[in-house]
Amino acid sequence: MAAINDILIPCALAAVRKDNQLRVYETAVDGGIREVQYEGQWMGGEPGNVIATGKVGTPIAATNIGFEHIRVYYVTPDNRLGEAAYDAGAGWYDGNLTDQEFDVAPYSSVAAIFLGGKTILRVYGQLSDNTIQEWVWDGSGWTKGSNLGPALPGTQIAATTWGKDPYHLRVYAQDANLNIFEKTWDGAGWHTGQLHFRTQVPQAALGVTSWGEGGSLGIRLYYGAEDNVIKEKAWDGSGGWYDGAFEEACLPGSNVAAIPLDILRVYLQNGTDGAAVTEFMWSDGWSVGYAALPPA
Repeated sequence: MAAINDILIPCALAAVRKDNQLRVYETAVDGGIREVQYEGQWMGGEPGNVIATGKVGTPIAATNIGFEHIRVYYVTPDNRLGEAAYDAGAGWYDGNLTDQEFDVAPYSSVAAIFLGGKTILRVYGQLSDNTIQEWVWDGSGWTKGSNLGPALPGTQIAATTWGKDPYHLRVYAQDANLNIFEKTWDGAGWHTGQLHFRTQVPQAALGVTSWGEGGSLGIRLYYGAEDNVIKEKAWDGSGGWYDGAFEEACLPGSNVAAIPLDILRVYLQNGTDGAAVTEFMWSDGWSVGYAALPPA
């Protein structure tokens, strides 16, 4: 059990996929960010699979263009944004964002997205004034982007995107009244979106994924609810948000990450083998996909 005991409770979680290949990122007790891989079978998650090291308890976010480009974001021990970058043929290396000295609040979460299948990036964190800040990579360097306004100190942040010309961006966070809210970008500035609901859990877990666009758009937001349960809000292109079917018990404070269709997958910690991350899959109903990801 020594290896699984290295995984933090609760650990930060992020996940990406390319077709049927999967990558899940989880944090160890020393701040190490470990990569778990699925290539027909699960493997990794060991000390030799550390791609970067952040502060103890660092949040993480991951975004990708297939497995040609993967970016994982975290918070450094001096409370600045860090970036672990993977490019096909180059392997893992410290990304340019790590050198920018972008300060965030000690309790900041982090979210990230590639836009339109291009090497255009948006990263979101919380400043010491408790506002949500965007940082922008458009190919030539990192700059500060928009400020999305105030949020609960220590709120989780989740982001997703689809389309191009214009890009569509969605960012989710929690306000001081414990409401989960949505910020939207559809090509003409940031606006407050339709999703707005209360959870009694402060700094509630947040994870989001999406697929398609227009009438085929699907968005699934996973959030921490009362009594240590992760629940789901769903959007299917029209008709508004509704309560989804996902409702699973978790360890207190468990984080959550999701991967989109063609097989919708959700990752959280529910106590299996202590600190292990459990995968749930949707196929005409929710079921356990894999009970305990490595290093369990």
